[in-house]
Amino acid sequence: MLQISNGQHFEPLDEVQLACEKGASFEVRDGKGRVYHSAASSEGAFKIGGALGTHVVFLKDEAGQVIAETSFQVQCESKVEDESGIVESLLDSLRYTLESWLDGVGNDFTSRFNKKTYRYFVCWLRDHVHTLKGQKYFYTGELKTAIELYADTQREDGMIYDRIGSANPNPTWRDYTFREGDFIKAVGNGRYRMERIPVENDVEFLFLEGLYYTWKANGDDAWMAGLLDHAKKSIDYATSDPYRWSEKFKLLKRGYTIDTWDFMHHDDTKLTKGNNCVDLANTTFGVMHGDNTGLAVGCEYLAEMLRVADRTDEAETYDKMGKELRERLYDVAWNGEFFTHHVSENPGFKRDFGGTNPDEQVSLSNAYDLNRNIDHDKCVNIIKTYQRIRDEMPESSPGEFYQIYPPFENGYGKENGKWHYMNGGVGTIVAGELAHGAFEHGYESYGFDILKRVKGWGDKYNDFIPVALRGCAPENPVRSFESIDLLPYCNVDTYGAGDPANGVKGWTDEGDNDFHMIPTGLQELLEIPFEIVDPAQNKRKAVIGLAHQTDGYAQSVDIPVAKKAQSLYILHTCAGGGLVGHMQVQYADGSEVVQYVNTGRELNGWFLPAHEWHSGPKWSPIACLAWQGANKVFDNLGVFAWGWNNPHPEKEIAQVSFVKAATAAKWFVFSITASD
Repeated sequence: MLQISNGQHFEPLDEVQLACEKGASFEVRDGKGRVYHSAASSEGAFKIGGALGTHVVFLKDEAGQVIAETSFQVQCESKVEDESGIVESLLDSLRYTLESWLDGVGNDFTSRFNKKTYRYFVCWLRDHVHTLKGQKYFYTGELKTAIELYADTQREDGMIYDRIGSANPNPTWRDYTFREGDFIKAVGNGRYRMERIPVENDVEFLFLEGLYYTWKANGDDAWMAGLLDHAKKSIDYATSDPYRWSEKFKLLKRGYTIDTWDFMHHDDTKLTKGNNCVDLANTTFGVMHGDNTGLAVGCEYLAEMLRVADRTDEAETYDKMGKELRERLYDVAWNGEFFTHHVSENPGFKRDFGGTNPDEQVSLSNAYDLNRNIDHDKCVNIIKTYQRIRDEMPESSPGEFYQIYPPFENGYGKENGKWHYMNGGVGTIVAGELAHGAFEHGYESYGFDILKRVKGWGDKYNDFIPVALRGCAPENPVRSFESIDLLPYCNVDTYGAGDPANGVKGWTDEGDNDFHMIPTGLQELLEIPFEIVDPAQNKRKAVIGLAHQTDGYAQSVDIPVAKKAQSLYILHTCAGGGLVGHMQVQYADGSEVVQYVNTGRELNGWFLPAHEWHSGPKWSPIACLAWQGANKVFDNLGVFAWGWNNPHPEKEIAQVSFVKAATAAKWFVFSITASD
């Protein structure tokens, strides 16, 4: 007899209880058929080791012949458990965040050409590589072809493209701006195209890093060795091409961007074909430290791989190259506390930063530099710099993890306006690298504090951790409000019964499943005063109810305003989805503006209002859940406040009309407040 007495499915290091009789010994083989334990049959217990998969136990007699066998399964998944639960919860949120963008565990994107299928997490090389660093612990698919894609399409001179996209029959802006310099090419018989953002100069390093981490994840030395010449060729390109290499500084160069991103200053884009582009005749190049710390550690990654591939003599060359790059960068960009954001080849070229001193700016690659083998004393100074920023940053800032600080006052457009996204936004990429560096260089308490604060973002946003938060909250203006009288126009009760004798409909005609718990009178919701009608004081008429061809509801309603306003706040909700109708604002001069009202944008349904209106990746930028309550039937009901910016605040608003669309949804308007 040979049996497993405590189950059939185990994880590594679990103990297996074995029941066996009439044998001299037993041995256990792992998922690859290797013996990892043998003992006398009387022992009856062992700890699991070896490779995952089907493990087999063989019972042998005194002559070594197999007389019985049994098997069990060994599987596991990467996980972290800590006593406080803080780190476990954080990593769970991070994993959810990654997978919510990737549409679930195991899903990836594919391209196929030249009879080969390429799989990748994101169509951009940089996004794939950074995603790979987390997903490699959980992803069960193969990782190799994502790196092979960029090796197989490598330009003859060694340049690496940084994106694959589908061919577009209609030319895009990239077709016009990327042709010069050969930064775009068709592949797969024209079905796809490879692109390279011309101004970017971290792409060759990202290829090296992607190759290195993919090799570390799969352990396939032969596969890695087959790509080393591509890696060498990419370094040759980066350290010689006139678009990439500064002969003045003997370092990598780029146009003036916000750190590693491709957003260029307006004064530079005026001299080229636009944003993302460089022009050898007109661009004023400079050294961005992150490009160079990346290539330096990339050389060391390559050296390690060359040694494993028995190419030791070549490895020494790249170790030396990495060290020399780092030393030259120290001379050019280290200011004693952190790396200067951008060191220009032509200091005489002046850009209009609107008062920001670029020499004082701490850019995001300083956090990455901590983990790229720079000197320990410099890492300590960078960490102390971020701690200083924490002490001096605006009170409303979510953290010192800025993409760049202080932000540019101007020069980067609306998307990167001050305190937004890469221009002073607070980002998880900085927080993660800063925490990593803090743990490596003796600031463990600070590193753990960073992780706890990022976990707080996940707690706030329903386990979704945003890539960037606004770096400083806007100051609330001094506002005055004035309620618009809706009393004469209300036609529906908030109670389910209504007043049928007098033609007043009950709330959606569902009995006790109604909205009578909403507070009435003057209520402050989201810092906005709303006057909510009490049905007992208005003949059971508490809310404007609009529906298409439904008795007791209005098809439209016109509400006099007779005042100027910068904005209107509408407190409303609906039953049903899709387009509910439109709001028509008529001015005293006879002109008008129409605004369509849709669920998921200007409002949402009253019944079980979606949680993401508070948090998560899906949210409305112009409406918020303003009040949440319960009735006798359900405990999750809600009403929404929508803020409408008046495009003509100089004009007097004569009236506001709500017009129901020819859809099944019902629309309920509780209150309107005008603001200056």
